Amino acid sequence: MKNFVKFLSIFLLFQILLLKTYAQIEEDNFNIHRKNTIVNNNPQADFSTGNTGTGSNMDVKYHRCEWTADPDDVTKTLIGKVTTYFSTTSSNVSTVSFDFNNTSFNNSFLNVKYHGINCTYSFPSTGNVDIINVTLPSTIIISGTLDSLTINYKGIPPAASGSTVGYQRKVDGASNNYIYTLSESYEDKDWWPCKADMQDKIDSLDIIVTAPNAFWVAANGVMIDSSIIGANRVCTFKHRYPIASYLVAIAIGKYNRYNLGTVAVGSKNVPFILNIFQGKSGATETSILNVMNNNKLVLTAFNNLFGDYPFANEKHGFYEFGFSGGMEHQTFSGIGGGSLQSNSILAHELAHQWWGDKATFSTWNHLWLAEGFATYSEVLAAEFVPSLGLNPISKLASVKSSARSNTSSSIYLNNIASSNTIWTSSNTTMIYNRGCMVASMLRALLGDTKYFNACKNYLNNVNIAYKSATTNDLQTQMENQFGESISGFFDEWINKKGTPDYTIGWGNNGNTINISLSQSITSSGTGVTASTHFPMPVILTISNGTIDTTVVIYHKSPNQLMYSGAGVGSVVNGNIISYQLSFVPTSVVFDTQNKTMATATVSYNAALPINNLKLDGSEKNNQYQFLLNVNSSNDIDSVELQKSVDAVNFESESLMRLEQKSNNYYNFSYTRIKSKETFYRAKLFSINKFYFSNLVKFSNDIKEKEVKVYPNPAKNSIQINYENVNNLTYSIKLVNLYGKVLQENLTNKNTCSFNISTYAKGVYFIQLVQENKMVTSTKFIISK
Repeated sequence: MKNFVKFLSIFLLFQILLLKTYAQIEEDNFNIHRKNTIVNNNPQADFSTGNTGTGSNMDVKYHRCEWTADPDDVTKTLIGKVTTYFSTTSSNVSTVSFDFNNTSFNNSFLNVKYHGINCTYSFPSTGNVDIINVTLPSTIIISGTLDSLTINYKGIPPAASGSTVGYQRKVDGASNNYIYTLSESYEDKDWWPCKADMQDKIDSLDIIVTAPNAFWVAANGVMIDSSIIGANRVCTFKHRYPIASYLVAIAIGKYNRYNLGTVAVGSKNVPFILNIFQGKSGATETSILNVMNNNKLVLTAFNNLFGDYPFANEKHGFYEFGFSGGMEHQTFSGIGGGSLQSNSILAHELAHQWWGDKATFSTWNHLWLAEGFATYSEVLAAEFVPSLGLNPISKLASVKSSARSNTSSSIYLNNIASSNTIWTSSNTTMIYNRGCMVASMLRALLGDTKYFNACKNYLNNVNIAYKSATTNDLQTQMENQFGESISGFFDEWINKKGTPDYTIGWGNNGNTINISLSQSITSSGTGVTASTHFPMPVILTISNGTIDTTVVIYHKSPNQLMYSGAGVGSVVNGNIISYQLSFVPTSVVFDTQNKTMATATVSYNAALPINNLKLDGSEKNNQYQFLLNVNSSNDIDSVELQKSVDAVNFESESLMRLEQKSNNYYNFSYTRIKSKETFYRAKLFSINKFYFSNLVKFSNDIKEKEVKVYPNPAKNSIQINYENVNNLTYSIKLVNLYGKVLQENLTNKNTCSFNISTYAKGVYFIQLVQENKMVTSTKFIISK
């Protein structure tokens, strides 16, 4: 027994040394990217989350892929040798399996070796026949054993069929033959043996391609060698980041190769590489290079929005290939010739390096996590890199129109059988365009700071970064920033079908605007549950012709509204919400920048305002006395007096008492002892609507100080002045309409200033606070 243990120890040590030396893998690439897999609380249980269930007893660590191909070979023959290093995830492993095309490679050339020993293998005769089951010559007894085997093969990968591409041969514009691969979604098996499972990413990868020396090779990672050996060129690439099998790619063509310099990512300078086919005019190549240089600006913008470029140790770039659009191959995206000058497509594929490559969807059902956010990133590129010449509003308008056209499908994919069932026009409309609109609406709900924090937290989460994720993982990060559950939003928008439309009414009582919302849904088809209400942001621009402000209302349920736009706000029960403006509104417009999935009809509703709603307040005998006079043709249900210390955040004081009613005239009253609260208003309820009165302000025990804001209205900055002869320390706060403190300055001077250039138009407040007590508050307006 001791001799056996000693032999086993020496054997395992040999395997580790072999792995470190022959495969040339840095030690820190092992065991750091995979989370422990526990099934039914059993860490030794078999696992496989891929489409076919292959590799259920192993965790793939490394592939050394050696391919030989000649684009001028009309047969499209591929010769391959793939060595796989894996760690067993159960004990007594005697067989392992891979996804591999039976028709193309189950022939006399196929050979499997385990430490130099030939293995027996078989393919299923029925069902999914594209699985190679390998019987090992000896059983691997201990779970967690690091081991390897090699598959040698030769054959002709299948032809493209519909949306299935795989490994193909084509002719470029200069009449040169080339080879390219595109494995999304299930075509990796059509040209190499792999475990097609996004939840078991390959931790590390070497690619070695041999082709005639007139050709160059494009592949993932860093090219460390391109040796001429006789009539052939041998290109070697190293990729030291986890990668899903469908993102492994090669292309062999007669390329003009460009090193376009570097892009700064943190402390690293990332090489930007471009491979394009020969035969283009000088003017065309110059134009392509100019567009590519713009892409550097996009990479910098995405670094700021999403966090550092995920593969900064290697490269970023594009190579021309045979697909008409683009494909986000990790570190090196394939781009069709007609798309090389498309800023939108280049931005889309670049965004995938975060959304899809760094954080991969766990199964194809969640494909929208990659495609929806990559599509929205096209909008972000237009917004944050104006030199691209793209219009983010127009881009969203096009996406929105497409997304609204599909009323019969859901974003979450069901009944997936093949690439051709995924890449249908109906599904891609939902995954790309509806997914984009969901990303846009989340931004509207959370506001920019919280939204991009949520994106970074999702992409950098230890259980997601360089691994895979589900929609629930994204929801968790968005909720953490929003401040409460938005499960209703995700459930309705991801899992259900339909398109929302709004009927919006508004009325005003002076500067108080009342807004009513009514949502209707159009749906069609069978097989997917239709939504009865889509929780969503409703974005309105309110104007008087000179000044305007934009408000975001979260229509949480048919009878529940929330002040939103920066996370959780106060909730209003019913379908009417009110805002206090700095002007008398004359118009309301819905979603001017196409940020939501809905359309709307907006109209003035004369029934919404209540005339002559006037609150008076007076001090007498250490009491505050309130009188409310109302002229209303509708019955009044009740009147609530509300109080506040800052004129922003109000709470209920008490119901006011009806003193007199004569025809359409009402009088209400209320008396209370003096208190620290300074501001009061009345909230009137009538026929399921509510309205606010004017503000009444009292001086409390803290001496009132006059605060002056210059200029007012303001655009870029404001100066605040106030009396402070005793050099007391005050906290000067800049507060928005929802009570959120945007800036704060602690000072013992009598003046300070704030930069307001990044804030939207609207009403804001300057608060003067001493020892946590409000001294005074004054209102000012930002007008752009």
